[in-house]
Amino acid sequence: MKNIKKFFFRNILPLLFRLFPIKSDTIVFSSFGGRNYSGNPKVICEKMIQQGIDLKYVWLIKPEVEVDLPKEIQRVAYDSWRAAYYLYTAKFWIDDSRKTIAIKKREPQIYFQTWHGTPLKLIEFDAKDKLSNHYLNYSARDSESITYLLSGNRYSSEIYPRAFKISKEKILNIGTPRNDQLAIYPKKDISFFEKKQLNILFAPTFRDNLSENGIPQLEKLNILEIKKYFATQNVDIIFMVKFHPNVNRNLSNDQTSLNYMKKNQFNLLPDGQSLEELFEEIDLLITDYSSIFFDYALLGKPLILFNYDEAEYKQERGFYLTLTDLPVPTAKNGLALIDVFKNQKDKLEYSSQRLLDFIGNFETGKSTDYIIELILKEV
Repeated sequence: MKNIKKFFFRNILPLLFRLFPIKSDTIVFSSFGGRNYSGNPKVICEKMIQQGIDLKYVWLIKPEVEVDLPKEIQRVAYDSWRAAYYLYTAKFWIDDSRKTIAIKKREPQIYFQTWHGTPLKLIEFDAKDKLSNHYLNYSARDSESITYLLSGNRYSSEIYPRAFKISKEKILNIGTPRNDQLAIYPKKDISFFEKKQLNILFAPTFRDNLSENGIPQLEKLNILEIKKYFATQNVDIIFMVKFHPNVNRNLSNDQTSLNYMKKNQFNLLPDGQSLEELFEEIDLLITDYSSIFFDYALLGKPLILFNYDEAEYKQERGFYLTLTDLPVPTAKNGLALIDVFKNQKDKLEYSSQRLLDFIGNFETGKSTDYIIELILKEV
């Protein structure tokens, strides 16, 4: 029954609603397939509301998602008849992931695809052998509808035309709204190695084999050895860990994991914690294959890529580049991490700026304003 409803809302109702007039004062937002109120769409929407721009703001959200929306936003259930109505009568669409619709937008409509991060792993049609035909079919239709695709750097702009099957002319090299605040974050004068207290965040990506997540990742990192090293330098460490939600739940419910957390003394961050909001408090990011390190680099702070299983992960997911090609320190185990602190100080200290230069950074803190200006010209 559920699949029949989806088919009706995605295939039949659009044919009807395409006969209705387009409303130039209406914007339809969505994030991660209706699972979130977040990311680039959220930043754009809230800034327009803050500026007092009098338009109709509609968010497509799955019914089971609990979220508090600003009073100016109308919530509409994802995959409902109302969602189909607003999609095909609103002048603007703003999304950060693929739309699962069977019929492309109408010619006068404008679709801002803001995507959700700089790609390290293969994405979209570059990863077609790892994605379902069902998803790829929707993606093909979605690409046909895209008016503008936002890019935060030259590296992404070189990938997107092939990965999305769109022309280069559709790419806006203006940065991304969720990174506007990071781009204008004031850079600190004090060196990483001069600080007497450090907030270190470990944020690994998810492994398809559940047994490889959580404690096994922490054991390879060896938090206690890192703390011992910094103790010899008279530096206090506050260690934070951010896992995938599924991993977090398992850790929180397993006594062995809880004992491990207590012994190693680290803070396990909750699922709802926004990393972008936390970045300003972090002095060092350690991650593996999460594209968040491209965003974090905007702060000009040190980062290390913990690539202990790079060969296996690359075979599983596919990469656009080899991590050791990046101007960023890498480490395959805890001892190698400590070696970075001891013997690669210059590479660590300037890792973020060199990474931004390497990818050709477009982030200036003004992308949201640029998009709003484009919208207002069309209203």
